[in-house]
Amino acid sequence: MQEFDVTAHNYDFVFKDSFNLFKNDIADFLEVELPGIASYLETEFAEIETNLELLDLNFMLKDGSILHLEEEAEISVSDLIRFASYDLKLYNRYRDRVRTIILCIKGYTDSTAGFNCGSLGYNSTVVDMSKKDGKKKLEELKEKIENNEKINYLDLIFLPLMNSDQKIVDRVKETIKLEEKLEIEQNSKNNLVALTVVLSDKFLSDKDMSEIWRDYKMVKFFKYVEEQGKKEGEKQGEKKLFKKLIKGNFEGCDDKIMELIDQAEISKLEELSERISKIKDLKELEEALKQ
Repeated sequence: MQEFDVTAHNYDFVFKDSFNLFKNDIADFLEVELPGIASYLETEFAEIETNLELLDLNFMLKDGSILHLEEEAEISVSDLIRFASYDLKLYNRYRDRVRTIILCIKGYTDSTAGFNCGSLGYNSTVVDMSKKDGKKKLEELKEKIENNEKINYLDLIFLPLMNSDQKIVDRVKETIKLEEKLEIEQNSKNNLVALTVVLSDKFLSDKDMSEIWRDYKMVKFFKYVEEQGKKEGEKQGEKKLFKKLIKGNFEGCDDKIMELIDQAEISKLEELSERISKIKDLKELEEALKQ
């Protein structure tokens, strides 16, 4: 498991800001019949957060029910029990029907997944991402973007999770390249890049994330976070993201470096993230953080 998961700290505001992408396109992308989406649902449960378990995505639907989206490489009984515990908390809070859809990356033999423990039964819908041809979709999106044709933006941000013979880190990079070619306003591009990284993060290693930062100057993601004017807790999330970057680039990071990062201004971390590949060793990094 990764030491820091982007979604754990920079979560709600990314999806809330990009709500219309999901509102307009999610039914077509999932190929599941659903009522329309009414709103993005920000959900916090203290007992879940204590254990670093977060719901993936939640939306209030127009019929009053709740759409709970999860993404997993594979689905186990333990996963289903965890999702069921989320759904019970959702139901306890809202007292409305919960529809759980799991995006399964490595494939699943059935269109539903659940369990029955006697007094309690649980059922979810499975969308098998391994049946979505990522290579074919990539070429299709390339052609549409080159011809300035309309696309489903969810096909873009979920592209790295589709079936492909490429490593997921390479699929993320290819997707970001496509997003940069879109003829849309820069803030929308930043949103798409941020969503792509957030949705793929749990399947990427520290090294993978470091490569993405280095190659695509993900300082934009920092700026995107800061522009939202969020609370100090989210700024701590940004610092943890920078720590992840450092650990991917340098071996032997000690507590002193981590303390200096905690004390640094976000603007300083933005500056360092842009020139991280030019910093030779931890000693040079330490001096830069002290300046």
